[in-house]
Parts: sequence; structure tokens; C-alpha cells
Amino acid sequence: MKNEKEIIEAALFAAGGTVDITRLSALIGRSEDETSLIADNLIEEYRQRESGIEIIRLKDTKYLMQVRPEYSEYVRSLAPKELPAPVLRTLSMIAYHQPVTQSDIVKIRGNMAYAHIHALLEMGLITSAPKGHTKLLTTTPRFAEYFGLDSEDPEAVRNALKMKMAARIGVTPMYESLLRRCGIPCVVVDAYNPSADDLAFLSDIQMLVISKGYTEKVRRNFSGEIVEIASTTFDDLLGSIKIIGKYGKKNDVSKVISELEELKERYRERSKKLDTKLHPMVKPASEMAAHILNDLGFTISQTGILVAPDYLGVGDITFPTHRNAPSDVIERICARYDAILEGLQR
Repeated sequence: MKNEKEIIEAALFAAGGTVDITRLSALIGRSEDETSLIADNLIEEYRQRESGIEIIRLKDTKYLMQVRPEYSEYVRSLAPKELPAPVLRTLSMIAYHQPVTQSDIVKIRGNMAYAHIHALLEMGLITSAPKGHTKLLTTTPRFAEYFGLDSEDPEAVRNALKMKMAARIGVTPMYESLLRRCGIPCVVVDAYNPSADDLAFLSDIQMLVISKGYTEKVRRNFSGEIVEIASTTFDDLLGSIKIIGKYGKKNDVSKVISELEELKERYRERSKKLDTKLHPMVKPASEMAAHILNDLGFTISQTGILVAPDYLGVGDITFPTHRNAPSDVIERICARYDAILEGLQR
């Protein structure tokens, strides 16, 4: 058969995962030894080509086409997203207890497990077989590929998944955007008013990032490491990054720091010009308002213009809090500063 190398290349591209030597051998009608030689030559061609794609040979004589590690960050946004926390929790239960019946999983996870199981079946991460009035669930070879495991053995799968989940960092919704910007892998969880899913997932993470002042409340449901950070001002965020930046990607963290420093100077220049022109005197209606006004350098006075967060329902000037502000933490600070500066100019 002609074009054997091209057929192997096309097969690895189309598979989107690993392909074993037996399958490749059948595709080109050659022995496994001959097929391995052709595939190994293809690996070398990709290496010499310095392509953004590489082909690798795994321990169990499987081949995989993938993005080279040094380019993975550039295409991360195009890659399939991680499983949502509730679905991953259901998958972990299946992996831990396999083979396990669907009815047992539903008893543990509730009726939402039906939708989770359907999604996992569609992704090829689990398989089901009839067993009486229910179904027997187990993980598949695709599961091992998805999590980068060398073995499909159930015990190895259980241990690997447990390690993967234990290594995760939990974060409250307010700070998700900051961790994502810094390249920090994280799981979003409502630690303040946790649902059943949140409580289940809190038991699987080692570290949790929350707002300052909430440790006592969160400690009721979480025994791991708690990291408190703040995001009222740009300096708050810069201080927060000093705490959590070590868990992120160096380049991503540097970009965020540079962006924050630039924005901080830009807004302080705006406030300085406005202060020189109008000499406004302001009265903060809350500690948060005082923190922002001090950062902008305005004169505080008990008879000044009342500046308040929107949730108080008072104030000559109001600024948005996280409930009514952009979800991105940096955009949120900009929205607050803009509201105050524009309000003072009216």
C-alpha cells in the first residue's frame, strides 16, 4: 500500500487521542514492527520540522498527535473546557467505585446524576452495560487518555483522579477571573453558601481563595488551606497577586501585574487633574468608599460629596459593587473608579 506514512498521520489527526499500534497496523496492512518503524520515522519528521504539532509514542505502544507543550498556552482558549465541577464529582464517584450501578450513583449524587452520566457517556469517558433494572458503569480507555494516565487499571484510575482533584485550587466566583488571568488552574465553588455539590467538592480541594474577612464562615465547611485576598483597588489586586502568583504561569502573572500598574497610574493621573481643576471634597459612606477615595487621592470631608457603594441606596455618587459590576475583577475596579471620577465631573 502506498502513502502508509500519510495514512498513519491522517489517522492520528482524526482520532483526537491515542491510537494503538494494532489499529495502525491494520489500517496500512503491515506488521506491527513495520508499522512502528514508519510511525517512528513520522515522529522524527515532525521533530525536524519544528512544527507546532508533535507525535509522541507512549509506553504501551500507542501513538498520539498533540500540540507541542511550548505552544499549548496560545491555543488553550480553543481547547475543550474542563468538566464542570458537578460532572467531575460524579465521574470521580464512578471511578472510585467502579464497577458501580447507575442507581447507586444516583443515590449518592441525586437525580442530577442522570444528566451527568449522559454527558460522560457522550464524551466516551464511561461506558454502561445493562444490569437488571439499572446499568453498570465503568470508566473507559478514553478516560485514561483524557486525564493523561498510563494505565487503565481501575485502581490506578482511582489514585490518579484523586491526586488530580486534590491538587486543585478552589476559588469563589468573585476571584475566578483573576486566577484565570494568572494562569492558575482552579475550580469555582460557592464557599459562603455552599450547595450539596459545593460541599462535595470542598472535600476534594486542598486550597481555597476567598475574600478577606470570611475565613471563620468558610471554615465551617472547609478544613484545607484558606487564602484571603482583596480587590477593592489596584493596589489590593497587586498585593493579592503577590500571594497567589506563585501558583500561576510566570508570563501570565507578569502581564497582569503590568496591566494593573499601568491602569493604576492612568487613574491616578485622571484624579490628580480633576483634583487640581475642581478641588472636590468627598465624604465616604462606607469603609470601601473611603479606601477607593484615599487611593485616588481626594480630600475627605464630613461636609463633602457623599460617595457610596450602590447597595446602600444613598449617595450623591454611587459606584457598582460586585453584584452590579463586570465579572472580570480588573474591569470591576475600573467601573468603580470611572463612576466616581465621572460623577465628580458632573
